[in-house]
Amino acid sequence: MIAVLAGGVGAAKFLRGLTNAGLQEEIVAIVNTGDDWVHYGLHISPDLDTIVYTLANLVNPETGWGLRDESFHARASLQRLGDDPWFTLGDRDIGLHMFRTQRLAEGVSLTQVTAEIVEQLNVDLTVLPMTNDEVATKVLVQLPSKENRGDQIVELDFQEYFVRYHHQPRVLRVRYDHINTAQPSSDVTHALDTARRIIIAPSNPILSIGPILALRGISEQLQRRASEGAVVAISPIIAGEAVKGPLAEILDSLMTQHDARTVAQLYQEVASVFIVDTADAHLVESIRATGLACLSTQTLMTDLDATVNLAQFAVRAR
Repeated sequence: MIAVLAGGVGAAKFLRGLTNAGLQEEIVAIVNTGDDWVHYGLHISPDLDTIVYTLANLVNPETGWGLRDESFHARASLQRLGDDPWFTLGDRDIGLHMFRTQRLAEGVSLTQVTAEIVEQLNVDLTVLPMTNDEVATKVLVQLPSKENRGDQIVELDFQEYFVRYHHQPRVLRVRYDHINTAQPSSDVTHALDTARRIIIAPSNPILSIGPILALRGISEQLQRRASEGAVVAISPIIAGEAVKGPLAEILDSLMTQHDARTVAQLYQEVASVFIVDTADAHLVESIRATGLACLSTQTLMTDLDATVNLAQFAVRAR
């Protein structure tokens, strides 16, 4: 078994490469649910859906999320009624959220309903939510006042920060609400215990991987597996810039710099090997000096061939 800690578009692309890499092993994606929230009464799981849509070859290729050839009649109706649907949901996407919400209301776990969605969409992969419990990523930001009365310090739900404000406000703190009471599912802990290789995908280490690592017992479990040489992490930073999303700005704000070494520092205790892009090969020795094994290869997933090559490299990395 190969287990992948995953969240967001980068992880979805990486998993697509891994499933096309010719491996004769089960692949298990352990997916961040800190982004989950309830909107218009619907339980929405953005990272789970992005990964499932990508692996089902249904994703919108222009955005990396949502469904291709989607319609937005429900959104237009909300606008006509005077609402501000800043979180855009496509019509077919709403159908999936309705199904998930109904099944959860019937007492089915998020793990079970995710398995049902994966089966119906013919995804040849095990997709596990990191937990069946509620966890909510909250972002403390510096928000400019509309009345020019100085900046406001406010805490936003992740989706407000990421979508409503286009991840523009300066981030002062990130916390994971309910993380102290949430527990990983038994499926997640079993996968991490038994996987031959655990890969931390090139996802945002604070917004996507951070909630997984913060779950009770997960960091300790990964530390143990890292001591066995089983855990590989891939940097989402290339030549000092994030491929997608606000990672560089968040690292600048929270840790004062945003190169691959900063990400390596975050994973130092839970990874055996850290992979950087060839553009960051000059950082390899300084990362190794911290005691973390480091290798370089092309990590920019420009097409399926490049993504497959990265997946194969990560599986073999020592």
